[in-house]
Amino acid sequence: MNLVNDLPLDAPSLIPLNSPEVEEPTPAVQLKKLSPKHKEVMSLLAQGVERQVIAKMCRITPEYVTWLARQPLCREYIKEMSEFVDARLEALFNKTADVIAETLECGTEDGKLKAARLQLEVTGRVGKNSGQATPPLEGDFLESLAERLVGLQRNVRRRILDGEVTDVQTAAS
Repeated sequence: MNLVNDLPLDAPSLIPLNSPEVEEPTPAVQLKKLSPKHKEVMSLLAQGVERQVIAKMCRITPEYVTWLARQPLCREYIKEMSEFVDARLEALFNKTADVIAETLECGTEDGKLKAARLQLEVTGRVGKNSGQATPPLEGDFLESLAERLVGLQRNVRRRILDGEVTDVQTAAS
């Protein structure tokens, strides 16, 4: 009885947990408990390390790595690790907001632009999380917005009258 499904050697090392397209049969032999070595293998898989590399690091075969990755207990362990990491990242949200705010206040011009963009994306004003009620932003609009932000940072005010753009220098505050 072959417990390992035949996979090419270059198959991806991380097998999706909830893939609707792939319905894998339950393995004939199932683990009842994870050893520290099993957990190490699953941690490496979750980090995206290729199975051949994991096999060398853990002194097991690539086929055993694949077999472990198909075990329900191992999949549940990866899911738990993912939920834990998600919770930690969610808990860091306030610190992230503080860093963005500090960069907007005290950062370099480039840092300020990046912080502003992050803030706009996080609040859903631009980017993939923005509401569908507003029309999608075009590349030219974003470029002109970025130029305007840079100009504002340099205390330069851009005045547009009848399609003509003129820069007006202002005194530094």
